[in-house]
Amino acid sequence: MSQIILLAMVVLLIGVLNAADVVGATQADAPAQGPRGTVGPDVPLTDAEKKELAKHIVVEEFTGAAVQAACERAVKEDIRAVFLPAGEYVFTEEVLIPGGLTVFGEGSGTVCKAEGKSVHLLRADGDNVRFTRLKLQGADTTISTENDSYGISVYGKENVRIDHCELLGFSYATSFGSEAMAQVDHCHIHHNLRDGLGYGIAIYSGAYVLITDNEFSQNRHSLASNGALDWSSPKRVGKFVHKPGIRKTHWEFIHNRVDSNDESHYELCSVDTHPGMNGTFVVEANVFENLRHGVGIRDGSGLIRGNVFRDFRTVTNFRKLIAISVNYGKHNNVPVEGCMPHSIKIENNVFAAEGAKYEKCSIGKAENIVIDGKLVPETKTDRPAPPLPLIVPMDAEGKLGISERE
Repeated sequence: MSQIILLAMVVLLIGVLNAADVVGATQADAPAQGPRGTVGPDVPLTDAEKKELAKHIVVEEFTGAAVQAACERAVKEDIRAVFLPAGEYVFTEEVLIPGGLTVFGEGSGTVCKAEGKSVHLLRADGDNVRFTRLKLQGADTTISTENDSYGISVYGKENVRIDHCELLGFSYATSFGSEAMAQVDHCHIHHNLRDGLGYGIAIYSGAYVLITDNEFSQNRHSLASNGALDWSSPKRVGKFVHKPGIRKTHWEFIHNRVDSNDESHYELCSVDTHPGMNGTFVVEANVFENLRHGVGIRDGSGLIRGNVFRDFRTVTNFRKLIAISVNYGKHNNVPVEGCMPHSIKIENNVFAAEGAKYEKCSIGKAENIVIDGKLVPETKTDRPAPPLPLIVPMDAEGKLGISERE
């Protein structure tokens, strides 16, 4: 019996090490908060990655059309990788990446650039797509509302990975919807400032996304999330309603560093749930610093645990400084069906005293909010907490796991 137990432990350890190698978390000195491992496109490929990607199709011209042609050739020849040598690739229209392909470059020297203000660069057109060692640049790094460029879009596809990339200048740097499943890790996502949008990560319509070990700065929202709403519904029923038959959105924001967004118009919260995001979330082991507002929850249920909030500051000076806020909200002054933040645990966070004075936890209209083991009395209701999913990081085979947290 002891030999069986020992064998099981060895198998489990191998699995954990394989998964950890994928997300770069094997370091013995990994930090308690913030990214584990080096972030950005200029991290060299590992020996295992070099071996896996050795057989590839090389893009021959510096255009989006040439990238599309290389992808189509790779599918025909049953080759699983497309390589973009260093250079500036100008995209005039969206490139669709077939399932099973890895698109990789030579780090920040491989620049994929949107030619126009409405150009979308890349979209996963099947499951098991990977984007790595690329720099993606949108139409504008300012707050201009004319910028409608997108970086990487994933709709309804599974096991998509975006890692070791740099994304800047987009309206949506990354966009996940239609029950997609994806992982974003070790990326540098910054200067996506488009007023009214400006999302580093946008998650909605039942997508499940793990965001881990990234660096964020100067995004209007580094992460924004919502459910599956019928945007035509207010005129008909006086409120936004949820589309039927679509699962609830879930995301996990773990071991990231979020820096200032003081170049944006209003210095909004960096990580948020919109009214209508009636799903679940986890915000854990991150560093939030040099901000006016860290985490803003207006709907949904989840966990905010083990983060560091420090050096809060503002340049706009017309709103107070807040680390975490939980408060019911409307969408553009229109109510949303079933909207109410509820069943949220806020625990073991560190609120450093440096910088300007700020509010640690601002709790408004909400239900069953627990801070460090104590229920906020005015939020008490009989409403049961929903199950909280657990996204298991991609394994060596490039597959995400879904479980349930205790």
